Amino acid sequence: MHAAFVLPRFYPYRGGYENSMLAIARCLVARGHRASVFTTVADDLESLWLPGFKTYAAEEFAIDGVTVRRFPVCYRKWRRRATRLVGTLPNWRWKVQFWRPGFRVPGLEAALRSCDADVFHIGPLPYNNLMYAGLQASECRQVPVVVTPCLHLGETGNDAVLRHYLQQHQVELLRRCDRVLCMTDMERDLLQHKGIAPDRLATIGHGTDLQQATGGDGEQVRRRYAIDGPIVLHLGAKAFEKGSITLVEAMKLLWAKGSPAWLLMAGASLSEFDEYLRSQPERCTKLVNLPPFTDEDKRDLLAAATVVAQPSRVESLGLITMEACANAKPVVAADIEVSRKLLAEAGAGLVTPFGDSSLLATAIERLLQDQDLCRAMGRRGTVLAQAFDGPELFRRNAEELEKVAAAGTRS
Repeated sequence: MHAAFVLPRFYPYRGGYENSMLAIARCLVARGHRASVFTTVADDLESLWLPGFKTYAAEEFAIDGVTVRRFPVCYRKWRRRATRLVGTLPNWRWKVQFWRPGFRVPGLEAALRSCDADVFHIGPLPYNNLMYAGLQASECRQVPVVVTPCLHLGETGNDAVLRHYLQQHQVELLRRCDRVLCMTDMERDLLQHKGIAPDRLATIGHGTDLQQATGGDGEQVRRRYAIDGPIVLHLGAKAFEKGSITLVEAMKLLWAKGSPAWLLMAGASLSEFDEYLRSQPERCTKLVNLPPFTDEDKRDLLAAATVVAQPSRVESLGLITMEACANAKPVVAADIEVSRKLLAEAGAGLVTPFGDSSLLATAIERLLQDQDLCRAMGRRGTVLAQAFDGPELFRRNAEELEKVAAAGTRS
């Protein structure tokens, strides 16, 4: 079997979705199959739309037996504006290709149509145009296509996030796929309500290799950055929607009260966060802003943390949260459904309303001042994390691709 994965960014970019796709592709190779990845040159998220941000070379290479092909992004404004006009027309195929947040990737469609894949895997939303390129190739070659949409459900009663994932043309794209792999039962139920056939939906989810996420040297982090107090840790992309700005504002409230806590933030950042940080007064002296991290760095940072703060409203699961739980660290997350169901109900952390720096500060302060509560949440978190141990989940995803491919032509 030959499985072709189509996604916006890939290794060495290390996001949760990208890490999972690499792990599933490696699993397929280990099971005697071929795996190819078709992606763009983007590293920084903004490089999908704007020149001047970090990119990789347009090239073909291999990692652990997985073939990777990178394609350049077209930045011509006139072409983008013209295709946006086409995207306003009512046909779902035009919308999914040309409406926001689409971008043109020359050469990708032709490469996919000439690929001898037995099954295509596409995702995540809302990168509609790349997903459609994979769907179109599967239709052209009459082979099945599997999608992992990774819906971000956002806050209950507020569609500011979800409306970017369940537009009519996006739902129609999902309907055309042979299998839809959901992160959670919540996502599955919502898609079924939107008209996706129940027999095409499966809840498997992604995970993380807990052995690779634990066992770090926290003292090494403290020595490196001369940290002499408790640590509030924020890992992953730094952006408004990830709660990064709200977290800094919350820590400023605690620092104004004399808190000795430090804030460590590690990961790629959007320009909006960089601009915000540049505007901050010099009193943020206990903030350490770090670039993207290696797996070893992540282990050390998680080992060093007193509290892990991930107050994001754009999560389909939240693998960093699970890695924090595996390290017996209490977590503060945004009050979104997936965090309530997985984290708060398990008693492994606290949730606060997205964007409310005062309540976020209160939750962090409560944990910093109550070591017994932290330890209790940490114990419960280690139990919760076991359900998200990656190797088993990656194997199940690989088996699903094998099963769909074995069924042959598109249904």
